[in-house]
Order: sequence, then C-alpha cells, then structure tokens
Amino acid sequence: MTQTGQRTFLLVSTALALASIAATAHAADTAAGQFAEWTGDSTVTRQMTLRQLGFRQPLVLSGQESQREIYLPVPVGVATRDAQLQLDGRYVRGHTGRTSGLWSVDGDPMAARSITDAQGDASQLLAIDGEPRDNGFVRVGVGWWSIVSDYRCADQSAPANVLRLSPDSRFSYRFDGRAVDSVAKAWGALPPRVRLLVDGKTLQAPSYDAAWRIGAALQTGGKQVDVVALPKVGDRVDLSGISIPASLMGVPAYAALAGGERAYAIKDLAEVGALLSLRDSGPLAADVMIGSEALRAGVRAALDALGAQVGASGADAASAFTAWRAADMGALEKPAANASVSVATVAGRPTLVVDPAAGGKVAGLLSEQWRAYALGRSLKVDQAGAPAMQGDLVLLSRLGNIAGTQDIVTRGDRTANFELGALSADGRLPEEVVIDVSAAPNAGGQGAVATIFFNDYLLGAKVLSTDGKPQRLVAKVPAYALSARNEVRVSFLRQPARPYCHDPATAFPVTVLPSSHIKLAKRTLGTDFIGAASLLSRANEVFVPGTWLQDAPSSLAKVIAIASAVGASPEAAELKVVDAGAAISPAKPYLAFGVAPSGVTLAGLKDGHLVIAGKPQSLLDLTGVERAAAVQVASAGGQTGVLYSDLGTQGPTLGAPFRLLRGDLAVIDGSEVVRDFDSQDPYGSRIAEEGNPQSGWEKHMVWLLLAVGVVVFALLAARITQVRRRRKSASNGH
Repeated sequence: MTQTGQRTFLLVSTALALASIAATAHAADTAAGQFAEWTGDSTVTRQMTLRQLGFRQPLVLSGQESQREIYLPVPVGVATRDAQLQLDGRYVRGHTGRTSGLWSVDGDPMAARSITDAQGDASQLLAIDGEPRDNGFVRVGVGWWSIVSDYRCADQSAPANVLRLSPDSRFSYRFDGRAVDSVAKAWGALPPRVRLLVDGKTLQAPSYDAAWRIGAALQTGGKQVDVVALPKVGDRVDLSGISIPASLMGVPAYAALAGGERAYAIKDLAEVGALLSLRDSGPLAADVMIGSEALRAGVRAALDALGAQVGASGADAASAFTAWRAADMGALEKPAANASVSVATVAGRPTLVVDPAAGGKVAGLLSEQWRAYALGRSLKVDQAGAPAMQGDLVLLSRLGNIAGTQDIVTRGDRTANFELGALSADGRLPEEVVIDVSAAPNAGGQGAVATIFFNDYLLGAKVLSTDGKPQRLVAKVPAYALSARNEVRVSFLRQPARPYCHDPATAFPVTVLPSSHIKLAKRTLGTDFIGAASLLSRANEVFVPGTWLQDAPSSLAKVIAIASAVGASPEAAELKVVDAGAAISPAKPYLAFGVAPSGVTLAGLKDGHLVIAGKPQSLLDLTGVERAAAVQVASAGGQTGVLYSDLGTQGPTLGAPFRLLRGDLAVIDGSEVVRDFDSQDPYGSRIAEEGNPQSGWEKHMVWLLLAVGVVVFALLAARITQVRRRRKSASNGH
C-alpha cells in the first residue's frame, strides 16, 4: 500500500469510527427515546495518548536492528470493542540498502513496510482484537531493521536510519461498563486522568480527609487526579466540549447547557442533573466519588429537579426518565449496605464510590500490595495496611516482575519499582542490590554483560561466566541514588555472534533468578526529602488550614500532589484541620500546608518574599514570584516534616506528577521541573564524601603506606647505626 493509500485508509477508518459513535449517541429523536437508549447502553469509551501513559519523549528506533514494546492498559478480564492504536511516526533514511518496519500485537505480526524513500510518514493504524486480557495489558511491538550492504562483513550499523514514534499517538477502545463487576476490575478500567467527584467546593473534614487519601493512592498508582465538585446554583462550570443530544433540546436544562461556555453559571438544580446524565461528554463524568450523604442528597435534589422538567414534556418522557434513573443512578443514590468501597454504574460508567469514614482503609486496599485482591462489587474493608518488615532482605520479585527468563539478541531489561517508604521501616534503607543471574553464552562462546542500575545510576557491571551456572552480583546503593520512588533495572548486553557476517543474529537466554533481593541496613537519615520520605511512610500527621476546606478542589490538588511527591502514606496518616496562621505542634512526622511549627519560618511567607537562608546573610531574597510554591523540610520538637507554602498571591496549578528527590528546599510551578536546593550542603561536599566508592582500608591506604615507610626507614636507620658502631668498635680493637 502506498503512503497516500495508507493515509486515506487511516482517515476513512477514523471517520467511520467517529460516525459510528456519533450515530449511536444521537440516534434517538425524542426525550423518551433518548433516556430509553441511555438505559440500555452501558458502553464506555476510552481514549488516551502515549504521553498520558508516561511516554514523555518520542520513541526512537535506529540502527541495524531495534525493537521496542509498548504496554497499553485495558480492563482486566473485560472484553473490548473497536480497539485500535494510531501510531503517528516519521522516518529518516540516511543509508541506502534495505530498510523495513514490523508492527505486532501480543506477538502476532499485524503490519510490515519496506522503506525506500529518504524520509517520510511512518504512521500506522493497528486494529486490536477484543479478547479479555487477564494481565490488563495489550503488548504492541515495533521493529526496525536496516541492511546497508550485501557485501559480506560490511559495516551494518546504519545510525542514520531512524524511526520516530510520536508520544501523541492515540489508543482507543470501548467496553461494556456493566461487565466491570469488581473493585479490582474498576481500578483497571480507570483512565490515565481520573475525575474524583466530591459533594461541593466546601467540604466537611471527613469528606476532605477521604478525598486526599484516595487521590494520593490514585496518583501513587500512576494516575493523574482532577478533583471535581458537584456544582450548586451560581457556581461556574466549564462546558467546552460538551455534547447535547438534539432530542433533549426541548428540555430547558439541556438547552441552557448547549452553548458550551467555558465559565457557565449554573442557574438551577435541573442543570446539575443534566450534567450528571451526560456521560463521557459532561464535566461531571466522574470515575471515583467520595460517597458522602451530602453528595447523595445533592444528586437526589438535582435529579428531582431534572425529572420535573423532563416530565413536563410528556408522560412517555417521564416514564423513560424514571427507568433511566433507577438503572443508571440508583446505585449512587442508595449506598450499598456496610460498604467501604463499591462499584456503581453511574450514567453508564463503572464508578468507584468510597465511604468517607473508610478513606484510609480504602487507600490501603488500592495500594499495589492489595488491589488485586479486591474481587467483589461491594467490599467492607476492616484493615488494609503494609505488612511489617521481617529481617533485612526483600525479594525484588515482590516489588515487580523482574524475575524470569528472556531471549536476548543485543539488549534486554528487567525492572522493579518500589516506594522508599515501603522498605524504610525503623530507619532501614536499601544498602545493597543483589542480583542472582544465569546466562547462556552466545554462539561464539562469549558471555553476556549484566549491568545494575538504581534510578538510572549505574552501580555495577560484570561479564557473566560462559558456563551458564547461577552467579551473584552485588552493588552498593549510595545515599544520593535514593528517591521517594525507586527503580531497579538490570540490563543485559550481548555482542551478537555471526560467524559468517550476515548470518541472522540469534537470541540466547538470560535469567534473573527469584532469589534476587535488596538488602536493608540502618542508615543515617538526613534532614532532607529522602529522610522525610522514609519517616512519612509510617504514621504521620497532615495539617491543613480550615480555610482550605472552603476551596476543596484547588487545595486537594496540592495536598494530593505533595503527599505523592514525598511518598507519604495515606493509609497511616491523621488529618488535622487547624486555624490559618496557627503554630502547629506535631507529635509525628508531618506534612503541613500553609502552617508551620513555632520557630520555623515558611520559605514563602516571610514578608511575601522567597527567602533562602544563609550565613551571615540570606542566599536569595526574591519578591514578585507568582504561580509557584516552596516546599521545605524542617525539624521542630523532635519531629521532621515537610512544609508547603504558596509564593505570592496565587499558587501554582499542580498537574503533572513530580518527585522531590534532593536537598531540603524546592520551588515548584506546576510543571515537571523541580528547582531543588540543599541549604545544608549547597556545594554537595557531603555527597562527594559519602559517595566515595573506595572502601575504608583503601581510603587510609596512603597513610598506612606512609606509616609503614616510616617504620621501615626507622628500622633501616637503626640497622645502619648498629653496623657503624660494630665497625668502629672493631677498628678500635685493632
């Protein structure tokens, strides 16, 4: 197929898919028909980009042979429909010869292309079957090959033959929302950006407490969280992108919303009910809800008002609305008995509804440790906490799918990720990474090279023996490599053995054995973000000014982001609402927002300046900083905590997740860039000293050699003096 033909195929396929969705959504021609259609349709549409899935930069494949795999999330054990991946890509081809690309889904080849032009479009639409995936992922493979010359033993590196895949490539699918029948499946069905609905802009402390805990658990699990408040009359909502079926334009509430204003002021409760009914196109299409009685009362009042307007259009419409309300909103209006968390169908979408009184326990259930066990639609959670540490060894296979065997041609990686707080009980931190491996030699009898990375720091590498027997690699973990969230990566590299130059490269197996582990040890915790992350992983306190509860969506975004950035445990926390400006007295490691212990000055609240202290004078003093915030580590009363304060009159909008890694002060502005500073060690001399890879005896070897030299010199001098005396005595005797 030519490039023009491929582009035409992509455009036609996309247009047909959109037309099908639009026809389904707007097929009804009366209000009664529309509500009847909604009652029978529980289809949920998901669309996400690779950027939203964590691919911040383009995926680049180059050289003679390069392969990448992309894992796309789908609901576990749920069939999908119309699943497709639109890969946007371009290629450049600086070397002649033969170049080709191959695209596969779950190992099944789906498309192949031979590349002949110097550059061009490499976009590819991949249709994906709808079979349920028990692991919750679709595995997409992309391969890129270049043969520069047919001459035997010619250089085949081809560095200028490159395929670039855009992070804006789109993955979409549909599924039946009613097939999501457990909390575990509902977690897998969540989109990358989750809407968390609360009962209003102003919240009571129990709802606020549950919202920040659930939001932090979601963000720790890789989701971005938008906190949305159920609007009241007079509140403004963003209606951009809203879609109102023509069949409902005769109902005043729907007609009023059709303008699509970015800051529309709600005029009556019926409009709130209309927004709740609009499914994916509405701003209240929530994925998770804090199921307070205030939220349920607000939903009931809004639907009552909407029902009155719909009923005015005819008895058929009133009857259809009642049936729709029972099917699509009944589970929200009437809570499940004794449920801490339940899956409710809300406007056709599977939605997690959390009891405010059980926010901490549900946050524990949604942690990576336990969420796979949430195998029920309605669950009462009596306890869901982290297991106590026994001993100093933690298997890496408990932290990720790192153990196992794979065939390696040139390179392969195995990874495991973990929160620092999950391992740092009682001040113990990772001290060593121990990897047990075995690897077959290649056809030339050469061993693979195993390399250990800890948060992208190369800690050690070794050429593996060629007998295939298990062997152990041990690497020390320096303090500077630690982070609130950590990744251990083992990379295997091979030099392909091709006895006749152009023979195809053969893959040979390598295995990371299940006994691979991390060794913990007591380490001195500094007063910095890493030390704070270790302490906040256990019982902690969260201090929030009472005024923050008056603007819950905005302030919750900050609490969720900072708690996730420093690795604070949401299930082990205690929320404390205090007066704005009051001095706090923490009894445990703590997070504090806009308040501080007595004697501690918030970096952003000293006469409106951003001040970085120093001796004999401040290192930095700025006025006029806006849309930013300062986060600092402070100790008071024997407790270490993290303090947050907005800079200027308006703080940042915290969207993209970030991590606080180094130092004890950071300035953030809502981007992924964190400007950190270590006020205790501005030039990093402590890191330079602590990071010295020499062992203790090596550090003192110079002094030891000098001492030995002095002793030897003294012995030689004494010996020479003794010899001279004997000679002198002998000469006097004669």
